[in-house]
Amino acid sequence: MKAVPFRSPCLVGAACIVVAASLALGGCVTVGPDFKEPDVTLEDQWYESLPAAAQHAPANEAAWWTAFDDPVLTALEQRALERNLSLQIAGLHIFKARAQLAISEQDLLPQSGSVSGGANHINTSGVGPFPPTHLWAEHLHVSAGWELDFWGKYRRQIESDRAQLRVSEAAYDNALVSLFADVANAYIDLRALEQRIAVAQQNLKSVQQSLALTQSRYRHGAATQLDVEQAATLVAETEAQIPPLVKARAQDRDTLAVLLADPVSAVDAQLQGRSAVPVPPTQIDAGIPADLLRRRPDVRQAALNAAAQSALIGVQKAKLYPSLSLTGLFGMSSGEQHGIGLYPWGSKTLGLFSAGISVPILERGQLKNAVRIQDAAFQEAVFDYQNTVLQAQKEVEDAIAGLRTSLDALAASSRAVDASQRALKLANAQYRSGDVTYDTVLDASRSALRDGDSLAQNQGIAALAAVSLYRALGGGWEVARGQQVVSEQIAAQMAQRTDWGRLLNPPANSPLARAGASGISSGEAAEK
Repeated sequence: MKAVPFRSPCLVGAACIVVAASLALGGCVTVGPDFKEPDVTLEDQWYESLPAAAQHAPANEAAWWTAFDDPVLTALEQRALERNLSLQIAGLHIFKARAQLAISEQDLLPQSGSVSGGANHINTSGVGPFPPTHLWAEHLHVSAGWELDFWGKYRRQIESDRAQLRVSEAAYDNALVSLFADVANAYIDLRALEQRIAVAQQNLKSVQQSLALTQSRYRHGAATQLDVEQAATLVAETEAQIPPLVKARAQDRDTLAVLLADPVSAVDAQLQGRSAVPVPPTQIDAGIPADLLRRRPDVRQAALNAAAQSALIGVQKAKLYPSLSLTGLFGMSSGEQHGIGLYPWGSKTLGLFSAGISVPILERGQLKNAVRIQDAAFQEAVFDYQNTVLQAQKEVEDAIAGLRTSLDALAASSRAVDASQRALKLANAQYRSGDVTYDTVLDASRSALRDGDSLAQNQGIAALAAVSLYRALGGGWEVARGQQVVSEQIAAQMAQRTDWGRLLNPPANSPLARAGASGISSGEAAEK
């Protein structure tokens, strides 16, 4: 900024008067808008609905995965909470935001200052008629500069950084929501694949027995070569379905290894034992759309981003106004000289205080445009918040519809499997008695294989749809409330490298402590 300083006695006196007035007012002048949470369009009720049997249980239950009644899934979720690296990176962003806020809060104190001290000792030998001399001197100077926050520039920056701290916390909570859903998705898909592999292997045994029967009948003249080739084709088709399923299961296992930060062998060991597809809960209460403002961390994050950006408008506006600064200097010096004249000067003190006003002139147009940039960025953040709310509503509506339709498809698949198994038994019996050709057995076998695989898929789809609804409703982040955002081991290593003070674990009543899930009201923003 190009500034014109004024230091004449009369203007310095005027500056002192303005400074005194600002101090008397308590620095209450704050330019820029006070943030108010933007209006959003919310429905009163969800348009989509679940069957009556799939309602009335709290949807934002902290550990929602326990509703699947699968101890392996519960253990995996706990392991991910403790070890996931992406989550700990999100926690480190909170530490950085705390440190940045602490920096901003220091701006309310003198922004510059220095202490200097020194001592000189000089001996000179005598030259001609001049006797030797001895000189020593000591000095100590203390200086400080303080730009008064008369227009709220520093307070608005603190307000913005506080909101950014809450943004980082909401981002951490959102990472939790995604982590828990990702673990559940990988695990459920893995179990569904295991079920599909089991169905394929069971059907493989059945068609292999059918092939053996057909070959026997062919040797006795009761079947044709075409029947044998068709039975062999069905065996090969069934065998070909298994390797892709095994590959997909391995990929899910590897995904879990990344999410848990564990070696693949350790994950495989955790997956041993129970292999059934988790059964989705039949009681999920989606609440009302207005609950999303509290439940979903990404909605809170978008609102806090807008609050932080709103405060930056005030930071830039304050630069348009004159800045008031105080400068103080205090010094002490002492010394003595022996030699010609043998005179001491003893000790001296120096005190200097000045006040000044700097007015932006040459760059005023640039500063105005800087305000406009921040205002446009704020409007952009408002639209982003409103769009995030709309997107959240869409995701919940989609998830409700997805769960309802997947439950319907699962019920239909179960009926189809029962029917196809009965048809296969009848076809085999009639083929043995010679009442039907092998084409009937072939069709019945393929239908049984298809329906069994479809049932296993729909079991997984229904469970995944329940996970999608929990994710859309923002469930899961509550389990980490009050916990450290990085592991104790990492926190100890950081404390050993660097003096973090209370930033790693601030007291509960500190502004640096993690906040709750409430949004920012205009009053809270103004207070900050």
